[in-house]
Amino acid sequence: MRLIGSLKHVGMEILKGVAAALISFIGLVLGGMVTAALGLPRTAMPMQADLKTLVPLMLLSGILIAILLGECFRRLYSRYWHRFVSILLCTYLLYYLLNTLDGLLFSPLPNMSTSIVSDLFPALFAAAAIALLWRPNPEALRPEGGPRTYLSFWKPWELAWRLALAWLIFPPLYYLVGRGAAIFTLPYYLDPNLGLGLTLPSLGTMMAMQVLRGALFLLAVVPILVAWRGSRNGLWLWIGAVIFGQIAATVILQGYWLPAGLRIPHSLELLVDSVIQAYFYALLLARPSSLVIEPGTLGALSSQHPEVG
Repeated sequence: MRLIGSLKHVGMEILKGVAAALISFIGLVLGGMVTAALGLPRTAMPMQADLKTLVPLMLLSGILIAILLGECFRRLYSRYWHRFVSILLCTYLLYYLLNTLDGLLFSPLPNMSTSIVSDLFPALFAAAAIALLWRPNPEALRPEGGPRTYLSFWKPWELAWRLALAWLIFPPLYYLVGRGAAIFTLPYYLDPNLGLGLTLPSLGTMMAMQVLRGALFLLAVVPILVAWRGSRNGLWLWIGAVIFGQIAATVILQGYWLPAGLRIPHSLELLVDSVIQAYFYALLLARPSSLVIEPGTLGALSSQHPEVG
């Protein structure tokens, strides 16, 4: 019976993922219509991309991301609008905007900036569908507390330096991990005869972009940090999965025409970046009540923060 129940659950998750991905495709079409009506130029596709292959891979990416976000945010927010806004912020920044910025840096196709506007629509449609389809069990959610409760755990100066460090940890992390991956990936950027359409900007340009990307990463996961009620390790794993699942989908699935010698090291690079980022976010910004409570410490914590327990 347990096996049957598990299979039914997996089947329902997949069906909901398919529904959310198809709905996001409607938003994708609408976004293209809106940008065309505004007179914005259409973003060019890579020459190697074939729509017959790319569209199913985009659909698969959408299914996996919908399941990931649905399962994460249904654990955090009981109200539909809280889930919708949080998922919209998270998926637009991580899956759409950050991948667009990365493309502008390394594979500048014509008119890629149009995606910044057009991608708002699939993000809106996907967030609305995911928030509707993944409904939380109200009895399983502890009182949410809200941003005020979260802010009450630190003095303003303490929270300021924690946020600043969480933001600025990404550029040096990107540089150090990228240096290791570059041993394998750099030849693909330097050899124009491969016809991959990749470019290698200056180090200064790359690092300036990472300062911006670090801020967007942090902003995307703020809703998870604010509402999280589990252990710090759980927070670390969920944030890592949410980041990696969205930023890596383009490389692992949708960039199917890129050589394996480029995709595999780059995917591992993104995985290491995501895991370490998430660790520092959890270390610096998990509320004290998200710590694993050891026996004998509950009373001391409760006296300082009545929300605990």
